[in-house]
Amino acid sequence: MVQKLDTKPKVDEFIEQNKDKLIVIDFYADWCPPCRNIAPKFVSLSTEFPNAAFIKVNVDENNETSQAFNVRCMPTFVFLKNGNKVEEFSGADENKLRQTIMKHI
Repeated sequence: MVQKLDTKPKVDEFIEQNKDKLIVIDFYADWCPPCRNIAPKFVSLSTEFPNAAFIKVNVDENNETSQAFNVRCMPTFVFLKNGNKVEEFSGADENKLRQTIMKHI
């Protein structure tokens, strides 16, 4: 399941509540074609990897969180473990997304 979180306090709370899991954050924008293309694959990966926690952050609606993670382009995927960033990459690459999840889960 993928949750869409629209404020930094909600994101911070989610990270705190799920810090024992791999957290995968998809920073996206509604106007971004690659973001729209990868969105259904991101949802599929959330069911494929139920031991990880998946969230989406709209950079236009949740600018504070986007700035906190220094997001410069979309989509950007950030991977957290124990509340710390372990990896990130930009681009709608499903294979890289899957491999990065498998690497850190």
